Amino acid sequence: MGTSHKRKQQSSYYKGISAEKKVKRNLEKKGWLVRQSKGSRGSYDLYALKGGMKLLIQVKSGTAYASKDEIRKLRKTAKNKGAKALVIQVKGKKTRSKFVY
Repeated sequence: MGTSHKRKQQSSYYKGISAEKKVKRNLEKKGWLVRQSKGSRGSYDLYALKGGMKLLIQVKSGTAYASKDEIRKLRKTAKNKGAKALVIQVKGKKTRSKFVY
């Protein structure tokens, strides 16, 4: 694996972490209790609670999009946990969200 490939992977990783933190802060400002998934290797990156509502959130940054398989896994996990599944796309200062379950 070349050095430039490692840099690209690290850059994508840090962009993803930064996007997750941005979404977390925004939800917390709106009164949500938010926890980051350890290592973000599961079907969701963030778990949010507010007024009895649970959200499992997959955060995507830049040009990355949730694949059909990622959405399927997120829906299944959300259903099992009695939560709503949400995908949030972060591009620079813009965010778009879509409930998928």
